[in-house]
Amino acid sequence: MNQISEVLTTLIHYKVVVRDTLEYTLPKDAYDVALFKEKKRSILVEVDQPTPLKSILDRSGDNGKNLEKTIRDFYDQVYGDSSTILKLADDGLRVDHAQHLAIFKGVLPIHENVEAMCIGIINDAKKNNVDISQAVAADLAEERLYRGVAYMTLCAQLVKLFGDYNQARREAKGEETAASRFIGNDINETIQNLNVVRANCHLTDERYNGVQDKVFLMVDFMTGRRDLPMGKSFPDIIKETQDSIAGYVREVEPAFREIYVPLINALVEQAKNDDQKIKGDGTTAAAPAPQPQEVEGKPAELDPKTGLPKA
Repeated sequence: MNQISEVLTTLIHYKVVVRDTLEYTLPKDAYDVALFKEKKRSILVEVDQPTPLKSILDRSGDNGKNLEKTIRDFYDQVYGDSSTILKLADDGLRVDHAQHLAIFKGVLPIHENVEAMCIGIINDAKKNNVDISQAVAADLAEERLYRGVAYMTLCAQLVKLFGDYNQARREAKGEETAASRFIGNDINETIQNLNVVRANCHLTDERYNGVQDKVFLMVDFMTGRRDLPMGKSFPDIIKETQDSIAGYVREVEPAFREIYVPLINALVEQAKNDDQKIKGDGTTAAAPAPQPQEVEGKPAELDPKTGLPKA
């Protein structure tokens, strides 16, 4: 594994950790405490240690400083010891499902910006005829899974809010109230997040785009931009959309793991080899820590209002 592949693989791994935080927006009977602790550790270690991500951030001026702040704020709010969103207790990990939007607010800009770095590295490697094909395949597979999971979790959030909004209006006999306006604001934020996932996507295959089209058709129906098709109700549209997303995720997740797991194993093995060298008497000694190679990847410019990459 060449050094550019190593850098790209570490960034892909970080995207996976960030993406997996979306798990906590899906209600479950129980969450794996060991996995939670590993994600908690991994979110900060890449910006606290001299890693490729830290090197890129340090060389990216204000954009790098802003993204590092976003990462640290995300850690404090979601994973930190004082977090009210994820909290370890005697009976396991407790998740406050009233704060899903705070999770999306952290996951989306971090993932989109790290992917912007990956794209820069890939383009630079192509220009210099460096073979990083295995890592490129893993990045593409991760992007397909991430966007599927993002649509799955955001649509689940939107469907719940849509139901809450209509219930609030029914209880007020159709009148707008403070409660329905509050829910409406959350609906708008969720739709904006869906738009971010679509706007930053560079996937062009028909399978993915068919799912994406269904998502935004549902949004159009919910917001009144389109009339419901003859003979169909909102539950019909919601089920069709969520079934489409779930089928897509079931398809791309094993494909991702088939590429990603061997790549990560190769990275771990490479790290072991780099960390030790064989001495003449057959014993081992720690080798000098390798210096991260400078690469062209860099975070996108952030919108100061949203913290997300500018279009």
